[in-house]
Amino acid sequence: MTSNRKNENEIINALSIPAVSNHSAQMNLSTDARIEDSLCIAEGNNIDPFVSASTVQTGINIAGRILGVLGVPFAGQIASFYSFLVGELWPRGRDPWEIFLEHVEQLIRQQVTENTRDTALARLQGLGNSFRAYQQSLEDWLENRDDARTRSVLYTQYIALELDFLNAMPLFAIRNQEVPLLMVYAQAANLHLLLLRDASLFGSEFGLTSQEIQRYYERQVEKTREYSDYCARWYNTGLNNLRGTNAESWLRYNQFRRDLTLGVLDLVALFPSYDTRVYPMNTSAQLTREIYTDPIGRTNAPSGFASTNWFNNNAPSFSAIEAAVIRPPHLLDFPEQLTIFSVLSRWSNTQYMNYWVGHRLESRTIRGSLSTSTHGNTNTSINPVTLQFTSRDVYRTESFAGINILLTTPVNGVPWARFNWRNPLNSLRGSLLYTIGYTGVGTQLFDSETELPPETTERPNYESYSHRLSNIRLISGNTLRAPVYSWTHRSADRTNTISSDSITQIPLVKSFNLNSGTSVVSGPGFTGGDIIRTNVNGSVLSMGLNFNNTSLQRYRVRVRYAASQTMVLRVTVGGSTTFDQGFPSTMSANESLTSQSFRFAEFPVGISASGSQTAGISISNNAGRQTFHFDKIEFIPITATFEAEYDLERAQEAVNALFTNTNPRRLKTGVTDYHIDEVSNLVACLSDEFCLDEKRELLEKVKYAKRLSDERNLLQDPNFTSINKQPDFISTNEQSNFTSIHEQSEHGWWGSENITIQEGNDVFKENYVILPGTFNECYPTYLYQKIGEAELKAYTRYQLSGYIEDSQDLEIYLIRYNAKHETLDVPGTESVWPLSVESPIGRCGEPNRCAPHFEWNPDLDCSCRDGEKCAHHSHHFSLDIDVGCIDLHENLGVWVVFKIKTQEGHARLGNLEFIEEKPLLGEALSRVKRAEKKWRDKREKLQLETKRVYTEAKEAVDALFVDSQYDRLQADTNIGMIHAADKLVHRIREAYLSELSVIPGVNAEIFEELEGRIITAISLYDARNVVKNGDFNNGLACWNVKGHVDVQQSHHRSVLVIPEWEAEVSQAVRVCPGRGYILRVTAYKEGYGEGCVTIHEIENNTDELKFKNCEEEEVYPTDTGTCNDYTAHQGTAACNSRNAGYEDAYEVDTTASVNYKPTYEEETYTDVRRDNHCEYDRGYVNYPPVPAGYMTKELEYFPETDKVWIEIGETEGKFIVDSVELLLMEE
Repeated sequence: MTSNRKNENEIINALSIPAVSNHSAQMNLSTDARIEDSLCIAEGNNIDPFVSASTVQTGINIAGRILGVLGVPFAGQIASFYSFLVGELWPRGRDPWEIFLEHVEQLIRQQVTENTRDTALARLQGLGNSFRAYQQSLEDWLENRDDARTRSVLYTQYIALELDFLNAMPLFAIRNQEVPLLMVYAQAANLHLLLLRDASLFGSEFGLTSQEIQRYYERQVEKTREYSDYCARWYNTGLNNLRGTNAESWLRYNQFRRDLTLGVLDLVALFPSYDTRVYPMNTSAQLTREIYTDPIGRTNAPSGFASTNWFNNNAPSFSAIEAAVIRPPHLLDFPEQLTIFSVLSRWSNTQYMNYWVGHRLESRTIRGSLSTSTHGNTNTSINPVTLQFTSRDVYRTESFAGINILLTTPVNGVPWARFNWRNPLNSLRGSLLYTIGYTGVGTQLFDSETELPPETTERPNYESYSHRLSNIRLISGNTLRAPVYSWTHRSADRTNTISSDSITQIPLVKSFNLNSGTSVVSGPGFTGGDIIRTNVNGSVLSMGLNFNNTSLQRYRVRVRYAASQTMVLRVTVGGSTTFDQGFPSTMSANESLTSQSFRFAEFPVGISASGSQTAGISISNNAGRQTFHFDKIEFIPITATFEAEYDLERAQEAVNALFTNTNPRRLKTGVTDYHIDEVSNLVACLSDEFCLDEKRELLEKVKYAKRLSDERNLLQDPNFTSINKQPDFISTNEQSNFTSIHEQSEHGWWGSENITIQEGNDVFKENYVILPGTFNECYPTYLYQKIGEAELKAYTRYQLSGYIEDSQDLEIYLIRYNAKHETLDVPGTESVWPLSVESPIGRCGEPNRCAPHFEWNPDLDCSCRDGEKCAHHSHHFSLDIDVGCIDLHENLGVWVVFKIKTQEGHARLGNLEFIEEKPLLGEALSRVKRAEKKWRDKREKLQLETKRVYTEAKEAVDALFVDSQYDRLQADTNIGMIHAADKLVHRIREAYLSELSVIPGVNAEIFEELEGRIITAISLYDARNVVKNGDFNNGLACWNVKGHVDVQQSHHRSVLVIPEWEAEVSQAVRVCPGRGYILRVTAYKEGYGEGCVTIHEIENNTDELKFKNCEEEEVYPTDTGTCNDYTAHQGTAACNSRNAGYEDAYEVDTTASVNYKPTYEEETYTDVRRDNHCEYDRGYVNYPPVPAGYMTKELEYFPETDKVWIEIGETEGKFIVDSVELLLMEE
């Protein structure tokens, strides 16, 4: 190192360091003599008890060399690197491991026990011997990879050495001695991870099986997280323990922070880059953390003059120094201009110094604007000195800490400083000098290379420097000015250059603009610098990039992030974009950041770029202002070979992830059917040219996984080959169809007619269904299937899962003892194809699933448990239900229901599964037993209630008919009696599921039995009542209208209102000549005058019923009969012909508007069907009794022809008619 400095000084040939006064060392009692003694400092006496240059040098050297072999380096690089490591960590001479240990012990003033020290050092020596032997065998094998013996030796040594490290690591983490052992632990962890990387690099060649390689890789991933979190945690613990109150404690605190950043945290930041599957090619990493060399102030005062040391000279407190010196988290910037202000401290003409009292520093982020900061006193009479740093790396500073004594008061300041620089873009280099003048004062030289040495002594320091100057702060006291230099690692380049042939990592603190809501925060210790925190919903940041390719090249892009909720992210580079992509949460809310919290958001759609570009990151789903953290962005150049290798590794990883680690023939928990389809697409898209054999092998594994998925799925026809398909073997029952309904539901899907089955598309590989909206919530779009009791296991939790491309108002139910219910709104996207893709369709019109497209991350899972609401963008859903004891006779089963009951609703879904999740234990078991008992108690109460209600309803229904043949009505049965009986029938609860009324419930059979007889009664009644729409439930249908009339709702009944005397309503009715009829009218008259209902033939034979406002109700005979020959002629066609006949005879206008209404509108029986107001074609409405004031009148009529006319009118006031009946008498 000394030779390098000499070489540099000779080349620079700059202003030499001034001579330092050498006063006599003889002690004198005079004041002047004491002052001279206090000023006498031997030049070059730079030894500091708190610094070990050897420790720092080793840490910097190793980190620097690792930065050159990240990713997948050449084999020769690995051999050379291991040789270097062995030479650095196990050299001839004093043991570096012991120096690591002693250095931290000295910093924290805590020693490990002798036993711990001896055990650790002995184990490290053994590891060194084994590592050296492995390194030599690796070199031998790399020279001749076909040598079987060398390969066998290497295989054996590798397994033994890795096991040695695995067993040794706990010896470097002894309880209560973690901090002094930390540097030893970090260096040993680094070696272990590098060794684990070799399994991925060379394992298949020197004999490891694919299972062994996978096991070592998984261990590497696990240990990377473990070692990273351990080092960060104990670094912070040791640092916090050193927090003090005075300047001297701050000095020790800062030295710990600096030296363990170099020896521990820098290594930890590089650990993830050892992953060859994430970094399958050479990789460029950058360290952006900032470290601080010691303040430029006297620290080596002679004995008896300790007060002249800067930290004893009325220095500020610990917290004041920390606030003044340590920069808050910030974007990475570079100094461009330094202006130093000076003042004069004079004792005499031969003892004075002009020293640094304040400065102004101008800095700039990469492509950002200039920022200025001032420190200390900038209002001085001495001309300031301005130094230009633009585009210059200041790699070394040499500064004098001056000390002057005024009477008995020491003055600490810097009278001279030299800044050695180099332009990294060219070969220019030189130095800049600050000095105003001084003489007769004591000085102590501070050379930054003592604390931050170059990475190697084999090249000049202007080539091998490890750090560059980034900022300067100032410690200020009454007679104290001590500048503090801060430094960043040279790996953090000035231009954000993206390589066209290697992976480039760019920390996001190298941006030039942060939008509102985004800030820089301290890194967690394992990221190599500070990170970005944001809660914005929109643009996050902007950064400048420089692609070293002149023509467009494609790059994959990924962002390392941590998030407590799902995130939709987009990266834009110039005019190229990744488009919006969803990524899952990585941590819980308010959880501390660990290495486990971070993962990559990797975009499947690459970008194209060249030259100078501006990049931006934006979030589009953060309306709730959740907090996200971002570490860095990475660019991976895409070539044909790399793309094929990348796709193969991605596919292999995806296929392996389908199966458990312990049993490769068993699916891993959480693997869905949709996930398997997605993995099969990955495999199918592999290149036949580059990896045909591997593709075939992976495809067989995926097919096996699909078969396992099919076998575990309890749903019938999960691929939607048909809906509403009647199985041939289903039994039927003449009296009831409930057995067949239940059996059908267990053998496929049943749904509304508007559901469509679609073939696979760019989202679904297999068939999927589309559920449209509905115009009436009482007639929803539905899809259901029943899982039979025989398919279930007792006391087991089952899970329904699937994939939703998009949905709105989609309701999902699982029904057993009660209903588990969720409503899912999952927004889709207008297109899954980026604009850059010309044709997403294959040659035969099939989806081109190998084209780049927007993927919804399968990890964006929505597990709907215990009533939780599914989040937006959760295309995967899962809903679970617990099953108690199994009763095959009861056959309760589980109903799976999908329903949409809004006009705006819709859904596209597929890959549905109903699978066994786990047996119930503990609280879950108790809960399902409690729910089961509650359900059975409710069922018993329902059975008692049903028995009573059924008896009452059956008696009412039976009373409508002549006998148990149910083919003839009683003579006095009228429509009101039929509806009254129907109301009693509808008091039977749980005839159908309230969640979907097409699914029969426990009382469906007896309900349908009685409801069928009600329908028969209605049919028989309609057969003998020849007036159509006589109750006006269908408005004015089948009636001829003259003038203004209306059908209104009164007391939940439809009534005809004739408000004017000139208005008239009539209907032509076909009858049986010679037979007797009864005309029965229920009506109400308001005001004066009469209401009239007239029956007549074309000529003569006229009769009428008259209604007045002030008359008693009369009683009429009710004997009626049937005309079987006439029944077949009743219907809409007959209604139309009758009207036509009436027109021909009377020339009336029938074009009056008609508001059609279903014959029997369904209503809610609030007293018996509280949970569902929609009755899907299951009978008739609650028919209320005739209100008070209405009168019913009858007359007998004997037509002489086959057609009569019924006319309704009035003479004055308002006439309101409830019903008109013309009933055939019995013979």
